[in-house]
Amino acid sequence: MRQRSRWIVTGVLAFLGLAAVVFFFDQREPSGPLLELAGDWDTGVSVATRLESAQSAVGEGRVSAALHMTLDPGWKTYWRVPGDSGLAPMFDWSGSKNVQTIELLWPTPRAFDELGERFYGYKGDVLWPLRITAQDPDQAVDLSLRLDFGVCSDVCIPTSIRSSLSIPPGEAGPTAHAEPIDVALTQVPVWTSDANLRGVVRLLNVKGYRAELEVALLEADPMPSTIVASGLKGVYLGASHPYEENSLMLPLEANDPEKLRGKPIYLLFLFEDGRPGIEGAFLIE
Repeated sequence: MRQRSRWIVTGVLAFLGLAAVVFFFDQREPSGPLLELAGDWDTGVSVATRLESAQSAVGEGRVSAALHMTLDPGWKTYWRVPGDSGLAPMFDWSGSKNVQTIELLWPTPRAFDELGERFYGYKGDVLWPLRITAQDPDQAVDLSLRLDFGVCSDVCIPTSIRSSLSIPPGEAGPTAHAEPIDVALTQVPVWTSDANLRGVVRLLNVKGYRAELEVALLEADPMPSTIVASGLKGVYLGASHPYEENSLMLPLEANDPEKLRGKPIYLLFLFEDGRPGIEGAFLIE
């Protein structure tokens, strides 16, 4: 009887040990490659784009994705404010299905000085992060994009590309694109309030239809190397240049520059070390 009891105890311990081993291996993260959920590459002149999802399914209805663009060496495309010339991209999502909202985030652009003009945009590999809300989380999200934009080398070429991607319903997990999209999110400009960047914008040197804007920053460290200005309809805003120790100057042209006092202007601050930009709205004094 005592021998039989020992067999029973030994059998129970062996079963518990096997169960513990099974539980341990069930808790390990999958060792295989992550799913790659992306559309096909759509190509144009010296450029290719596709849509990529950071998650394997729609989940609870909020989807993280990105538009991925690759440009051949020597070619560039433009930011939402292209600069002295160029074509700002236009994104048309009207063909998408089961989409309530799509928020496209712009990565920090670079400033290019070429042939006496300044441009703002991108070269090489670019990811625009997307924040998508599904109308019905239990249905697939079908993204359809028509992108009209310009690519430039020695000449500029208007280009139109279509991209699509279907994200299935179900429980969401990370894909192979999750990490690159997370990195792209760190390149999106932050707001002046979050960066504690303060300053004033003054209208100076008004002469007819021409004037200048001084952007004076308070305790900025480091100082931005470039300022991109926008938001004034019908006003030409030129390339910034250093003015005094803590300020930069931008030329402008308008029908009546004095009427710009008290109006809001949107500024993007760029830095030489390539850190994410800082953007915000200021009132012109």
